Amino acid sequence: MKLEIGYNFPFEIRKETHQSNCNDDFSILFLSDLHFNGFNKTKVYEIIKKIEELNPTIILFGGDYIDSNKGLIQLKLLLLSLSHRKNLFAIAGNHDYFFGIDKIKECMEANNVFWLEKRSFTFQINNTTIRIVGNLLKTEEKEFDFSILVLHNPKAIDNLKDHHHSAFAGHLHGCQFVFWENKNGLYPGKFFYKWNTLKAMKDDCQFFISKGLGDTLPIRFNCKRDMIFLQVNGIQDRIIF
Repeated sequence: MKLEIGYNFPFEIRKETHQSNCNDDFSILFLSDLHFNGFNKTKVYEIIKKIEELNPTIILFGGDYIDSNKGLIQLKLLLLSLSHRKNLFAIAGNHDYFFGIDKIKECMEANNVFWLEKRSFTFQINNTTIRIVGNLLKTEEKEFDFSILVLHNPKAIDNLKDHHHSAFAGHLHGCQFVFWENKNGLYPGKFFYKWNTLKAMKDDCQFFISKGLGDTLPIRFNCKRDMIFLQVNGIQDRIIF
């Protein structure tokens, strides 16, 4: 167990897999709760380095990007380094509305990131049609091979009215203090927040909850910051006997 006070402690990569009926393999990287300020430059470069190593097919940003105007500079630095990539998507978190949703959206779109807040988007990866939905619980699109839901607050999934193969959320930060952990969640935060866990199944949907990459109050105990890397394997990877 470890107490961490500060902004630039190492983060972990939580690697997960999903066996799908898609024709193609692809990967998803989910980053949430960056909470950038004027002290995060070291972390920004570590995030950039890790993304280059993982080389995901899709990158999803889960909200709560900055805690100050200087944090916007760090966000721009990160996004500029990724702007050459395809399949970048972002939603808003509660902090983004407080600090100014328009400037966050403008920053994202200026760097080739699709602003997914309260929207959905469908695109192709080779022969696979993928739908991504952002902070929206019901859509009308029906033609897709794989559907991804991106939420900021995990409790929103309780009102889900649509089917998805995988879903991602953040917001809770693991409650920042973890005294014990089991398959049901991270405690004591789990006593207060139903979705204070790492992953769960919700109506046949794999649901992953990030502990986030940053905090407004940078104190954690036994609660390592993280990003989630999901490898989706298509039908060609199955062993047929």
